[in-house]
Amino acid sequence: FSKSRLVRFLTMVEATRGMPRSNMAPRWRLAGASLLVATSYFASQRGYVFTRGLRLPSTAAPRQPGLSQEAQIRNVVAMRAIDYSSGMAPQTEEEKSESRKYAKRFEDILTGGKDLWAKLVRKWEAEGKASPRFYFVGQNGNMGEEVLESLLSALSYVQAADGTWFWDRDHEHGKYGGFEWTLWNSDRKLSSSSKIAPTDLYMENEEEYREKETEIIKQFAALPDASHPMGMVIGESAILRKENQDIIKTGIVVFCDTDAEYVWAKTQYRPKSGGGLYTTPDMMDRPPVWALANGWDGDPDDTEAKMEYMKIVTQTAKSCEEFADVRLRTDVSGVVENSHWGAERLIKSLNDLYGFTAVGEVGADEENLRADLEKFLESARLSKYLEPAMKWAEEQGAASIEDIAENLEDFSEAIGLKPLEKKRLEKIAATVVVAS
Repeated sequence: FSKSRLVRFLTMVEATRGMPRSNMAPRWRLAGASLLVATSYFASQRGYVFTRGLRLPSTAAPRQPGLSQEAQIRNVVAMRAIDYSSGMAPQTEEEKSESRKYAKRFEDILTGGKDLWAKLVRKWEAEGKASPRFYFVGQNGNMGEEVLESLLSALSYVQAADGTWFWDRDHEHGKYGGFEWTLWNSDRKLSSSSKIAPTDLYMENEEEYREKETEIIKQFAALPDASHPMGMVIGESAILRKENQDIIKTGIVVFCDTDAEYVWAKTQYRPKSGGGLYTTPDMMDRPPVWALANGWDGDPDDTEAKMEYMKIVTQTAKSCEEFADVRLRTDVSGVVENSHWGAERLIKSLNDLYGFTAVGEVGADEENLRADLEKFLESARLSKYLEPAMKWAEEQGAASIEDIAENLEDFSEAIGLKPLEKKRLEKIAATVVVAS
């Protein structure tokens, strides 16, 4: 069992995180056990990989001496570290070329985040305010925590004095240090501070539940200003409370937007027993507390519950979009596979929002339209028309999917749709018009 095959397998795991997996046949269970043993062995060696798509518990990342456990400040020594002198190194020229492209893109994200943080701090200081804090809102299952973690890592990046890229560093000996940031999740904080299960508290006294939720948001806002980035993932429906809105608006609000049907499937999915691989509860996306109170948990085929859930989630999403400073689609290709690519888009959007974008760079509006259009065309199985569709939108000044749906005849003709393709698109467009 070679190390290079292990890397490829872990990459596949990362790309397919959250997708249903069928039970393994008995003859494969031995292979699965062998894989786990091999993974444990390689993780103890100098060359190792942490799959970025997996959510690590707070104790998995080493902490710097003297830092408060309560403040949730992590020093991430290594997100991905590969010893290129081992058998895991790229072998062919093509593999080496692709590896360097990936490393360059990753380094660009980190340095772009570092530069953005410096600009934001200067802007806030000029206005007489403390360093900005990030608040991520949206539906459960929207990758909010993963994207926020990736964004904070980029914002807190420290470049090596010798110019070594992060991907090429020797992380084992701590020569280059790590990242410092603070990340809170209001739902997790409430769960750890409540004397009874959050769902039980919600069902017994919703007002008390909401008060505790607000108190946690206040605690985060009251944390002393630090030299490193700080962010909080807000519970799905906490955004609807006026008191919470007043606190959150003091920072930068990011809406991680997803399709309602997508998050229903993601939060309802439960891995089947006997599959050969164990998924810990903290690595699974759970439904929001109000859905759990209704008994909507672990049954993706409950049609009546699904329709009601999607209706509520869609309404909440509209409130989030009106309230947020920045919107990011997290259910599209390129973000689902790797949360760092989501952070990359956010860095561009934030640069655009605050006027830091250089002349000629792609702005936030175009990034968001591309993500929306990609999802729109994918729903009609027309992904191959993405580039001509973007060209038409740019020429006609279309800024949203609603603009395209209202001019569907011209749009279809311009990108050269066939009759059956046009019918599929009209069916999807009709749902957009109704929703708007």
